[in-house]
Amino acid sequence: MERCTVDDVKEERMLCERGFTLIELMISIVISLVIIVAGYTVLTATHRATISNERAVGTQQNVRVAMELIARDIKQAGFGMPGAPNTPVGGTAGNCATGTTNAAIRPVDNNSAIPLTAVNDTGADTISLVVPRTNPTNGAIPGWVLASAVPTGGAGSFSTITLTATAVTEMQNEGMQDGSGAYISLGGVITVPVTSSVGATITLGTPTYTPINFPAGTQVYLLQCVTYQVATGAANCGSAGPCLTRTVDSGTAPTITTSLVDGVEDLQFAYGCDGCNGTINSGIPDGVIDDFNANNTFDVADFQTNRVWAFGTFDPATIRLAQINIVARQTAIDQGTGEGIRPGAFSTPLQVSDHLPSNDPGYAAATYNSFRRRFLTRTVDTRNMQ
Repeated sequence: MERCTVDDVKEERMLCERGFTLIELMISIVISLVIIVAGYTVLTATHRATISNERAVGTQQNVRVAMELIARDIKQAGFGMPGAPNTPVGGTAGNCATGTTNAAIRPVDNNSAIPLTAVNDTGADTISLVVPRTNPTNGAIPGWVLASAVPTGGAGSFSTITLTATAVTEMQNEGMQDGSGAYISLGGVITVPVTSSVGATITLGTPTYTPINFPAGTQVYLLQCVTYQVATGAANCGSAGPCLTRTVDSGTAPTITTSLVDGVEDLQFAYGCDGCNGTINSGIPDGVIDDFNANNTFDVADFQTNRVWAFGTFDPATIRLAQINIVARQTAIDQGTGEGIRPGAFSTPLQVSDHLPSNDPGYAAATYNSFRRRFLTRTVDTRNMQ
């Protein structure tokens, strides 16, 4: 404000003030509001963009973690398991058995029609695998190991092994039951059944003859059947879901299901086999993936999906390659980057292999389109299949 005074010649000094007019005040308020709104808009957009980016990164991490977990177990599937009619896990093979025949890999395609058509899945596929289990420890000794070497005294065979400390109890807690047909593996070299276990000693089902000596500290594995599948709901995922779960089936022990990765909503598999098609090389494995389209080239058409894999038809024991397809979505609806709290519209139904989500029961386009998604595919060599 500017202060002024009247002429000094006057007897009375008057103080006068010149202020803002109403119009000037209103213009100032409008300019201030414009600046505040612009700043708030930028701040809101920045904040929402940060949240959106974090969710996108989280989704990308989730799909990669899911891929690593499944690929690792597919690579280990089999792990020296004996052939039928022996069982590779405690008591029964659980989900790893197709009928009465055990399988290192048991694919289950979520198809909805017989005969099968090109695109008819109504949900995610499932896969069950026989894999080795060992118990990690925080000490210097890694997991379950031999406490003493076998065979001893120059003997050419052995029928018992001695493990360290609480190893046998821990393996029993994981499903190894006496006389149930549970199988253990010594160092991944030999796989043998368990007859009984007490204290720190395990008695094997048959005497083991081998020219190999297993020193103290050799890793001991318990074979188990694990199943990967997509689940929903708080009871399975801890939230509304969806999520990737892993169920451990040791035969006689209760199954244990664990929610592993949030946001995984689709899981599709395709398989390359050697000897599964009786019309190719008379169904005799020859070290080459069966050429289903007869073009003398390995290509995507040689991967099989929408099949009922079972002994005597498409035998799962002939699987040599597994193509894994995973779709993960954000765990919360994306609200976009503007001021309005409105779900975005991001994607049309993403067809993966033989699954088109819009064919699923209860599909709602508005809900589906409100989530960002990440898709990852990988082909894995089933290197331990026998």
